[in-house]
Amino acid sequence: MSKDRTIPKIVLWAVPRSISTAFLRSVMNKKNVKVMLEPYAKAYYFGTERVSQRYSETPVTDGDTFDDIKGQYEEDVTGCEAVFVKDMAYYLTNNLESVGTLPKSYIHTFLIRDPRKSVKSLYRMSVNKELTGWDHFDPSEAGFVELYKLYQLVVNDLGQDPLIIDADDLLQHPESVMKCFCENTGIEYEPCMVNWERKPDASMFQGWMPWFENVLGSRGFQSPPAKRVRKIEGELPPEVHQCIQESMPYYRKMYEKRLKV
Repeated sequence: MSKDRTIPKIVLWAVPRSISTAFLRSVMNKKNVKVMLEPYAKAYYFGTERVSQRYSETPVTDGDTFDDIKGQYEEDVTGCEAVFVKDMAYYLTNNLESVGTLPKSYIHTFLIRDPRKSVKSLYRMSVNKELTGWDHFDPSEAGFVELYKLYQLVVNDLGQDPLIIDADDLLQHPESVMKCFCENTGIEYEPCMVNWERKPDASMFQGWMPWFENVLGSRGFQSPPAKRVRKIEGELPPEVHQCIQESMPYYRKMYEKRLKV
């Protein structure tokens, strides 16, 4: 029997720009949890089986197939309270027909955010080449279709009743949400998960720093001023507006099943 059988292993599946890195930052503040940042990104963008052409000019890297990454998830772990992984469902877009690609022995959780906010933010970051190095928006990176498909796999094939958290609820009620998350996943809640001062080890963020720089300097979940989502038709390109509209049905289905606090 593996030595880490009794150690909770949790993966948080998210869509881009959904406060998921702040969530990771929260868990990182616990001193005895192993954390991993989007392992499947390596296979999706850079591995020999890569799906995206976003980094097509970058040579492929050996040892980063989807099976390789699954193996990293499943490595034996000792001497820690839990394992926590933050990842994106769209990285598995070609591997959602069965649970074969999903890492074994994990508790699956999900983080959603209104596409009118998340996709809009993704677009702005995707065309800000000076900041992120990206020069175009790719609707396939919005991630809502894949997130819902993955949710269905977890429910129907793994028999789990996964926790779904909405980003707005997290920002408005961070303590209540994180306490529920800990209770549902078997890790111990600590106040430092919602208010933190200790700077994290930034080594895992190297190469993606422009995307995460703000949250690394934060002191907690930062709730924006309350306001309604503005009409977006006139301020975004048609492909972005279409992406938002196509994402909304999947968001709404998951929103109905979200944790209510």
